[in-house]
Amino acid sequence: MATFIKIVGSLKETLQKILIQGEIDEYENDKQMHCDTRLVEMLDKLSKDLQASVKFSESYLIEELQFLEEVKGIRLPHFIPHSLFLRLLKKKVNSVSELPINFVNDVWGYLETVCAKVLIDQCGNYPKLLPSIKKATEHVVSKMKAKFVERVVEMIEMEKITDYTCDPGFIISYNKPMNYHAQFSNLLTSYMSNSINVEGYGSINIGHLREVPENTRNQAFDLKIMMTSYWKIVLKRMVDCLALQLRFFIQKVVNKEMEIQIVSEVMGGGGIEKMLNEPPSTSKKRERLHNNIALLQESKETMEQVMDGVVVSSD
Repeated sequence: MATFIKIVGSLKETLQKILIQGEIDEYENDKQMHCDTRLVEMLDKLSKDLQASVKFSESYLIEELQFLEEVKGIRLPHFIPHSLFLRLLKKKVNSVSELPINFVNDVWGYLETVCAKVLIDQCGNYPKLLPSIKKATEHVVSKMKAKFVERVVEMIEMEKITDYTCDPGFIISYNKPMNYHAQFSNLLTSYMSNSINVEGYGSINIGHLREVPENTRNQAFDLKIMMTSYWKIVLKRMVDCLALQLRFFIQKVVNKEMEIQIVSEVMGGGGIEKMLNEPPSTSKKRERLHNNIALLQESKETMEQVMDGVVVSSD
């Protein structure tokens, strides 16, 4: 039993070091086991993939114009219905919803690999015990992954139904491109140019908007800038939330769930003492080693007797 407790404790300690504390001493030459670095790389990749959705297409404002066309109704002009913004927001969230789920799958696949490596290193001398601990570990990791996915799906759904932020950067981000509105209108009415340069987005083609009524065009422009500014907040919030949830679930797995599941799996199966017995091959090696040591000791004693006899004869 003491051996089993030692194995579980050692497994937990190693996982705490590499997954929570970010230490690399035990696997200094194995970069795949430098968990903090690998997890940050995955988060950075997710952030870049999400940010790739922030762009102005060649058909500038076409999507917004289509949405405005579909929500025409008997109401005062010049006002954008809140429901329209939410519909557009929902569409954009759906367009990137697979990325956070893919991130969870990639991260959990990596964590399974790390746990398997540590398990083999810690339980390699007890092959009968390894399957039970591996089964318990896989069960915990799978259960936590399912819960993580559930949280991520909830996060995505929440972003679809509510447009809110307390970040003052939203207003700054919204006002900055709105400063181009006058230039945008002048270029369209004067036929001076078919493009406009917007800081942060480069040259944008606007020639196709000249036939659009000015009121509709202005609403589309406002909707575009508002969504672009808010979309940056949404993407940033997604990455931050995923990072926090990831740390939370890793700590829960390592500090609590894994140990409970391993003890339940191994103790519930019974025969733990038998599992901890050394395999026959190891026992045979130990027996041969003891026999060799005994033979060497006997040979040493014989040599000492022979040498003593030689010394006496010389005298």
